[in-house]
Amino acid sequence: MDSHATVYRYNHLSRGILGGLFVGIITSALNLLFDYLYRQFTGYQVAAFVNINSIIFFTIPTLVAAGIVYAILRQYVKQGQLVYTVLAIVLTVIVAFIPLGPNMLPNGDPMPYSARGLTMGIEILTGIMGAFALPYFVEHPKIWSDSTADKYGR
Repeated sequence: MDSHATVYRYNHLSRGILGGLFVGIITSALNLLFDYLYRQFTGYQVAAFVNINSIIFFTIPTLVAAGIVYAILRQYVKQGQLVYTVLAIVLTVIVAFIPLGPNMLPNGDPMPYSARGLTMGIEILTGIMGAFALPYFVEHPKIWSDSTADKYGR
């Protein structure tokens, strides 16, 4: 590398958005694999509400939004990374158990038992990746060409 080259420093928000997008794409692939395996083991084949499109369009925007929240907390809150991780875990637990309610389908019908396990698994996997993988990728110095993870914006 040329000794006169400037290294671009990504700010908090850029890292949060790009980290969320990257983790969102990885998590979408993992959720699709989980969906496939779950359907193979349970025989649940209804795809009216949980399908490839809904998995992708749930996972990626959720984790990009989580990346933005992470960036804001990391920049403006003391111990923002810890606060984010605790918040992500709490929200994951809350959201993962919403499908246990009796009338959770968008049309008001009771959710089939097999669908509950499918949606819970996807929500838990997305939450775990958001809570742990997202901060890892946002802070990882080799991804951002930093010599240390804390160089951006400080």
